Amino acid sequence: MNSNSHSGCRRQQCGFTLIELMIVLVISAVLMSTFAPNLRGALARNQLMGQAHELAGAMSNARSEAITRGTQAGVCASANGTSCSGSVDDWGKFILVFIDTDLGSDFDNTEPLLKSFTAHNQVDQSASVAAIFFTPSGFSTLNATSNIDVCHTDSSESSMCRRVSVGPSGNVSVTTITVS
Repeated sequence: MNSNSHSGCRRQQCGFTLIELMIVLVISAVLMSTFAPNLRGALARNQLMGQAHELAGAMSNARSEAITRGTQAGVCASANGTSCSGSVDDWGKFILVFIDTDLGSDFDNTEPLLKSFTAHNQVDQSASVAAIFFTPSGFSTLNATSNIDVCHTDSSESSMCRRVSVGPSGNVSVTTITVS
């Protein structure tokens, strides 16, 4: 056996040539330019679905807690994460889930806060109500269906939205909607 051989290759044949490396780089660049936009769209859709389902889960949690504790529970938009803002424009900032023990239809620091979370920074949320409350029997305190639309801020995905709906019976659903 030759003492100058390494793993069975000759000195001139080990490794890649510059041309071979350039071909691999060109093929990689073409593949990346083909698949990168698809990955961006998939990421946007996942962020959108995650935010919509987190909001729907918060609604369901409030309803469940209202039934379990035998008192009113609410979910509201918040500008600062510590109190309900009373503004429909703040659903995209903070969301509070709480037990409304004094039935004041607002969160104060003496009431149990079940959850507080922020919207994803690339997701907008809009609604026609600033808060949704559930009675001890699980019904919504509103007589009509309340909708919160969750849309992605990416211009290529902006027409794709999810709608979180809470019916008068308290049922929570998430559907896909298209806005123009």
